[in-house]
Amino acid sequence: MEYKMFRKIRKKTIKSQCVFNNVRKLLKINCLLALTLVGSENIFSERLVITSPIKEGEYIDRIDIEEVEIASGCGITEIPDYAFLGCTSLHKVTLPPGLTKIGFQAFSECETLQSINFPLSLEDIGSNAFTYCSSLDELEFPSSLKHIGHNAFSFCTSLKEAILPDSLEEIESYAFSDCDSLQKVRLPANDRLLGELMMNCCPELIEIEAPSEKAPKFDCESYIFDPEDMAAYERCVLKLPENGIDSYNVSKSWQMFNKIVTYSK
Repeated sequence: MEYKMFRKIRKKTIKSQCVFNNVRKLLKINCLLALTLVGSENIFSERLVITSPIKEGEYIDRIDIEEVEIASGCGITEIPDYAFLGCTSLHKVTLPPGLTKIGFQAFSECETLQSINFPLSLEDIGSNAFTYCSSLDELEFPSSLKHIGHNAFSFCTSLKEAILPDSLEEIESYAFSDCDSLQKVRLPANDRLLGELMMNCCPELIEIEAPSEKAPKFDCESYIFDPEDMAAYERCVLKLPENGIDSYNVSKSWQMFNKIVTYSK
């Protein structure tokens, strides 16, 4: 499975990446030394205001940055891959109107990130975009959003709720896996294909609302949780429109739930 393979690859490549990781550590140490030596000089800044296009990986591992604002009207429509990867002091991000895409691992490992706005123009959140953002506890997804990549919010261990807009056309595998505090999820009100095990290993998840009257299928004929995790299917309540109960009852992916509640639209 894609996520498990990702974890295995991550583990297997630790040794081969040791030189790269040591360089990242040295850069962080140098950054701290520079902050100590130059104080309030403009070499480093706690608050970063961006007015021109961002390069891939431009701010990777910048531990001095605490807040980022991308100025309105600057014409930036995309946060490129790795842009703010490993910015461990970053706690607030303000994105501008007109932004359409957040790239691969753009904010991954920003472990103190608590606040980020998604503008109404946003269409694409890339794979692993917010992986390991362990302080991110609240998100508001815009009605413009069409795609969430695999593992986009994996290990966002403070996230409590995910209300997904009906505009979504694709949610890839493991998108919200290993979110330890996640309690409630609302899926889009459409029957488009869902990513395999997209909510796997979310031990506090107690409610999933599936508003579509036709049961969505899962990629690779999979499930929303690991089918061997019976505790998850016993704990979590599945909320369905009463006109859709028959469709879910004949789907092997949805039959696993022990608690099903229906409501009228």
